Amino acid sequence: MPAEKEAGIITADAQVTTLQAILAAHGHSPEDVLAGADAARERTTNASPQTTEGPYYVPGDGEPLQRKDIADGRPGVPLRLRITVLSADQGAPVDGAVVDVWHCDALGYYSGYLAHDPDTLPTMDETGHVPPSDVSRFLRGCQPTGADGAAEFDTVYPGWYFTRSIHIHVKVLVDGQEVYTGQLYLPEKYNEAIEAFPPYNQHTTLERLPNEDDLVYRTVGGEDLLLDVHAVVPGHIQGGLNASFTMTVALP
Repeated sequence: MPAEKEAGIITADAQVTTLQAILAAHGHSPEDVLAGADAARERTTNASPQTTEGPYYVPGDGEPLQRKDIADGRPGVPLRLRITVLSADQGAPVDGAVVDVWHCDALGYYSGYLAHDPDTLPTMDETGHVPPSDVSRFLRGCQPTGADGAAEFDTVYPGWYFTRSIHIHVKVLVDGQEVYTGQLYLPEKYNEAIEAFPPYNQHTTLERLPNEDDLVYRTVGGEDLLLDVHAVVPGHIQGGLNASFTMTVALP
């Protein structure tokens, strides 16, 4: 279901309208989805909120991409990402957990899916995934946590794509068992600044969706999944950013 464009740009309002139409076609409304999510959150423990892995997750096809530098030379504002994993029961650092991250590039493209136009909705299979179209694997990788429970990645600030605000996908495995799947969000202060810089400002066909208009963000309680972001050099965003998040997980 294509969204209408205004002066060649797919607006944020048009993206929201498209999602509402899709939900309505399946007998739902955004209010229904949000009410169900609120009820689910009330039943959870003190573990960090989880959500779908999304359609662009690529399971390991051979050796895992265990690496700190996941940028693969992709252009964008440098981002040092630090994720700390704590146990939900004791709040202690989890040593040896595997943190797996992936996100789109500055123009909204995911590696493995370069044939897909980021200004459109993907065609998903019955599992909610899209079969990869190529073997590229930029902006994907995993790292083990240390004794402090932290794993670090060198990447670039993500861009945006149809119906989604700017985010980073995360999985955490402990002893080979998946204990967390979710999405981390970037603060609007930095999202607004980033879209003025190259190469982000080359994505002129799709208006960036703010966090508050992203249904996944609203459904999962995205305000609890915001990364803490600071410029490496105060006042100079293009010089690079540090982003951190501390999550709690229920151990197996």
